[in-house]
Amino acid sequence: MEGPQLRFSTTVTMDRPSTSEQWIDLLLLRTTAPDYATHQPYYTTGSIVSAAIVRVALIGIGGIVARQYIDGATLWYAVLFLMWALGAYPAYRQYQEFNTRIDKMSEDTLCGKCRYFDPTNQLCTILDEHVVDDMPPCEGEAWEPR
Repeated sequence: MEGPQLRFSTTVTMDRPSTSEQWIDLLLLRTTAPDYATHQPYYTTGSIVSAAIVRVALIGIGGIVARQYIDGATLWYAVLFLMWALGAYPAYRQYQEFNTRIDKMSEDTLCGKCRYFDPTNQLCTILDEHVVDDMPPCEGEAWEPR
């Protein structure tokens, strides 16, 4: 009599990003939400700010390392330009896109008109769940007008 056999599944779920996608998400280098971002919003105020901080810190560390090999103020001008161009400006654009989406959500969905909707992170505060689509997380039972 044989013992139990182990079976391994090779299916990949859409809710789990690959390692390279996790790095891209850490730096928030996407312009649109990925396919696997279905149960939570891709952009929130915190994710935009934290990704900008990580990008600026990496550029700053790169500037410190490059300082050992390159002398002069030109390096620091380049580092400051990169901090703006790759660190702060993308965050500014993502925040504008985030606000546009929140404004649309506030006008077009039932959750956007509820008193428990927190627009800073797309959260239903009574259920502590993110609002990601047109259906309210409470299914309309806890909905109260503003």
